[in-house]
Amino acid sequence: MKPLTPLVFLLLIAPLAAQESEQWTPRTPAELAAESDYVVLAQLDVYKYEERREVPVSGNTWFDVLVPYKVPRPVQRFKVVEEGFGDRKCYFDEAELWSETPRYLLFLVDNPDGKAGEVRGHPDGCAVSVLTTTDNRYVVRWPIDHLRFDADVESLVGEYEFHGPGATVDLSDYLGFRRDEEIERLFLEPVEDDRRRPFIYRYTRGIPLSEFRRLLGNENLTRDRIQRGG
Repeated sequence: MKPLTPLVFLLLIAPLAAQESEQWTPRTPAELAAESDYVVLAQLDVYKYEERREVPVSGNTWFDVLVPYKVPRPVQRFKVVEEGFGDRKCYFDEAELWSETPRYLLFLVDNPDGKAGEVRGHPDGCAVSVLTTTDNRYVVRWPIDHLRFDADVESLVGEYEFHGPGATVDLSDYLGFRRDEEIERLFLEPVEDDRRRPFIYRYTRGIPLSEFRRLLGNENLTRDRIQRGG
């Protein structure tokens, strides 16, 4: 029997993902923070996924904690475990592990069936991408498709010069009209002076992490410095 191509495999699982989406109501940042055991700014260290037809179906991702916002105790490192497939699973994009790795604001829950130190991503949204600006600020990348915002969040969104991991996206696999849609939706701009990769675009919009933190709700975060490891 001829193996399924990645495209056919994705088409087969699409109805399951669509059914899952219909039953899902996006959370606000405050709801995610309240329902999570851990909320941290963390940097990806290494990941190991089992794949089928180039689609992750199980695996682990290790993160180093940069800033703990909500923790039951001091923690410096997480092992995030996941299994199964679907839009709401907590897998992360491929990264060049030999260079600077991407940062995320993570929403994690204890893994009741796992070993000590293992956690899972919040099932309604485990991460948002955090980029660095050329003037060394942390900014949450915008737009964010999987969260709901009750407040006027657009007033917090600004335009920035990003650099480092996650600052650009490769749209070479998109057809022309789909590429144009993504450029408009994500507020992308072409990366100049890169003729070898003509379809690399840079992100331009975001919310300062200090402002996004307020959307989490102070009542949902750990205030004790010793508990946070400070």
